[in-house]
Amino acid sequence: MLQNFNSIFDLMKAFPDEQACIDHLKSIRWRNGAFCPHCEGERIYTFADNQTFKCADCRARFSIKVGTIFADTKLPLQKWFMAIWLITNHPKGIASTTLAKDLDITQKSAWFVLHRMRICDCAER
Repeated sequence: MLQNFNSIFDLMKAFPDEQACIDHLKSIRWRNGAFCPHCEGERIYTFADNQTFKCADCRARFSIKVGTIFADTKLPLQKWFMAIWLITNHPKGIASTTLAKDLDITQKSAWFVLHRMRICDCAER
């Protein structure tokens, strides 16, 4: 379930580590059952790391991030969740340099996050 967080501290309590973020994303994305993002097969195996999955139908390995705005990034989901909170709580927008400073990432990574968020926002309209 999506929650409203009053502060970044509330967000950090809810998502203290990467596995908590992965579990939350799984609960949202797979609320109607697990599926493969490649072939939409429903027979999914979970690896011991609890972060990698394999489809029994097409045999593809994937993470829960595949097919989302989080795909193909090295940035941890925890930083993505913080970025989403920061971006949505700045009504007039946030500069990539400010976001980079707040998240302790490079400006190039912050620009990438903002770009992905804009693409996602445009697709939803």
